[in-house]
Amino acid sequence: MKPFFCRTGSKKDIIDKIEPLIPPHKTYVEPFVGGGSVFWFVERSSKSVINDLDSNLMEGYTILKKGGLQNLYMPPTLEGKQALVNRKAKNYGERLIQLLLISCNTFGSKGIGKIYNNSNNEKKLKLIPSYSEALKGVTILNTDYKNVIKKYDSPSTFFFLDPPYEKSKGLYKHAIINYEEMKEVLSSIKGKFMLTINDSPEIRRLFYQFNIKPIIVKAKAPGKDIGGVDRKELIIMNY
Repeated sequence: MKPFFCRTGSKKDIIDKIEPLIPPHKTYVEPFVGGGSVFWFVERSSKSVINDLDSNLMEGYTILKKGGLQNLYMPPTLEGKQALVNRKAKNYGERLIQLLLISCNTFGSKGIGKIYNNSNNEKKLKLIPSYSEALKGVTILNTDYKNVIKKYDSPSTFFFLDPPYEKSKGLYKHAIINYEEMKEVLSSIKGKFMLTINDSPEIRRLFYQFNIKPIIVKAKAPGKDIGGVDRKELIIMNY
């Protein structure tokens, strides 16, 4: 399935590089789920856990999981969408529409901003029952990634980590990551992990002890914005 919510830094364009590298596991954990490109793509494990510090985002996942949403209305105009986002939601369905608009129709992934994109996301609305079904049995959390790793680490756990990259300040609500601390946490786990991150001398220095696979992420369209130029990234694993 395609992600329901939109996020900067989606991994949907490199799923073909990620999926073959995922090891056998019983518990699947995403401590920085974001839009969940990998989560929605991979086959469900015996246990799945998704987490993010963005409370708006995780509220959206929780509403999706509840299911039973009916008579959802997406305003057809830009002005209507803005008015909906600006007011207090009347019910879970309206709140879900608000959160969808905030993530997909405003600039960036910070949960704020003016509606600029008039896309109605009609296909997503029609597929809400499928999204709800896929979230059955999934644990949804809104806490620090370290808490999640500590709680769910085991020899049969696979962690997929897609944290904010270096120099991501301004793109997310919670963009500052202590990569030195992350390296220490990942060095002591029992389970297996895959980390997707930007390629830089500092990242390579910190994670040198692990299996580092460099990749090129192709530009979507020419330009200077994110996704406008080819960029070097790393897939880092402890297996």
